[in-house]
Amino acid sequence: MTTVSEAPSPPLVHSIFRLGFRFVAHLFFREIQTTGTHLVPVSDPCIFIVGPHANQFVDGLCYISRNPRHSYALMASVSYDRPLIGHIGKILSAIPVVRPQDIVHLGQGSLMYNPNKEPLVLYGQGTRFTEELGPRDFIIFGRNYKGHVSRIISDTVLEITHAIPHAEAGTFSFKIAPHVDQTAVYEEVHAYLNNHECITVFPEGGSHDRPEMLPLKAGFAVMALGALAENPTLPLKIVPVGMNYFHPDRFRSRAVVSFGQPMTIDPEQVDKFKRGGKERREAVTQLLDRSDEAFRTVTTNAPDYDTLMIIHAARRLYQNRKLSIQQTVKLNCHFVSGWTKLKEDPQLENLARKVKLYNETLTFFGIRDHQVQRLDITPVRASMLLIKRLCTLALLGGLGAPAFISNLPLIWAIDYISKKKQKEALAGSMVKIAGKDVLATWKIIVAGIAAPMLYGFYALIYLRHLVKRRPDLSTIQKLIRACMAWAVQPILYYVLLRLGDTGLDIYKSIKPLFLAVRNPDVGKLLKTMRKDLSKDVTAFVHEHSTIFLPDEPFLKQDDTSTPSSSSSSVSSKSILRFSKFLDTTTPSS
Repeated sequence: MTTVSEAPSPPLVHSIFRLGFRFVAHLFFREIQTTGTHLVPVSDPCIFIVGPHANQFVDGLCYISRNPRHSYALMASVSYDRPLIGHIGKILSAIPVVRPQDIVHLGQGSLMYNPNKEPLVLYGQGTRFTEELGPRDFIIFGRNYKGHVSRIISDTVLEITHAIPHAEAGTFSFKIAPHVDQTAVYEEVHAYLNNHECITVFPEGGSHDRPEMLPLKAGFAVMALGALAENPTLPLKIVPVGMNYFHPDRFRSRAVVSFGQPMTIDPEQVDKFKRGGKERREAVTQLLDRSDEAFRTVTTNAPDYDTLMIIHAARRLYQNRKLSIQQTVKLNCHFVSGWTKLKEDPQLENLARKVKLYNETLTFFGIRDHQVQRLDITPVRASMLLIKRLCTLALLGGLGAPAFISNLPLIWAIDYISKKKQKEALAGSMVKIAGKDVLATWKIIVAGIAAPMLYGFYALIYLRHLVKRRPDLSTIQKLIRACMAWAVQPILYYVLLRLGDTGLDIYKSIKPLFLAVRNPDVGKLLKTMRKDLSKDVTAFVHEHSTIFLPDEPFLKQDDTSTPSSSSSSVSSKSILRFSKFLDTTTPSS
């Protein structure tokens, strides 16, 4: 089979949408950084696997705006058929995919499962397995237990391919997820890859707001192995892309898009895939395992939220110099990986308890870790700074008040509709925790529709004013002025955003200044507590530097790499001293 030596140029419409997405991302996020773009192959066909899928359609918006290569995304059919998102998908030539979870339906009757006695058999009561199910369908019951149907024996008995891990015995209602033949999708994907173009897949299968990534679906692995089985000379690469957000649902937050090291596929795996059967499944599983490991280099993936908060705090306590946002994400990834590998270490467990207490102490006083350093200030100096910043905050508030008041209806609409969609998404999902993954998407959609309407309404009010009060102006002049009033409002709103960013930074500095004025001793205790804990964290990280800091010499510092031998005891003493202080300052219930 002949192949193309260079990747085709991206269509003009893609370039236009890419600029548009970049503009929208700039408005929603305060900062977006990109790492690893130099790793992306210039002309080889690629399958970009993107995750975690924690921000619904905003993930695609950020990813497309930052990817140096043009690619065709796989898109769920339910999204492809939506009015707005679907139209954008069609314009960008997205590939619609029917997902089994989108066509799940309730089965008739109930089923019984006993994993201890017959782990591969399901029995039914009042069921019609022969009519409702077929081989390769999934049957879902209990706490999201999934059985892959192997054989239908009768209307009340069926066999599954594998035992269901952690399943409990009992009688359950059940749902059916029919097997979907994706041959047409695979053929379209292979055609693009053979033309040296790129495909984008979100391999978790759907968006979610969990702190850990969901298990990867096998679709992209089948696509990659199938493409190489058809065309062994194809220089196909799989590129992991990490979507790392700092508060993904919040307006004016930060994000980092990280491109990882491209993966090639071993020809031996392709041969196993060709042979089919058990070897085919092994080849797919091996590629999924490699991809899962690759994701760990570009994402922060913790087992639960509490652990993630402790790891983030430990990362902040390590080092005293300021890191770039790209270095911060990279260090987060290393810390999560190291924390997971050493989670049974008693020293790490003790360190985690100290970090958790430190977090709780900061929460008690309503300040953040980065503000602790600002507590090292005299009450007089703190008072002067406090007055100055309160005046600056009042000035910024006065300048931004008109734009803020005029946009209150827009702010209310965004908040109301996005929270309503959050509840709907949570009710229809079995993997979401709070449904926060849909908030940013709906904030952008509502703002994109409601803002022009609101500004148009204000422009009409201004036009009515001109008609009544300015008879000296011609109709054309009145219309021009009304249009100018409509056009200038987004500019004023953007100015409000910038003033808001500055005002928020000043507001965050107010609390530690209040604390430094009101109770200087608290500042000294917190600063001592942080300094001692930072030594403990740094010592532990450097002791296990091959795990926490692989190939990252720029993160090590000589002045912190060898803390005093008594740092652990000092930290314990400062924590004990602070606990006693809390006992004396906390009012009794």
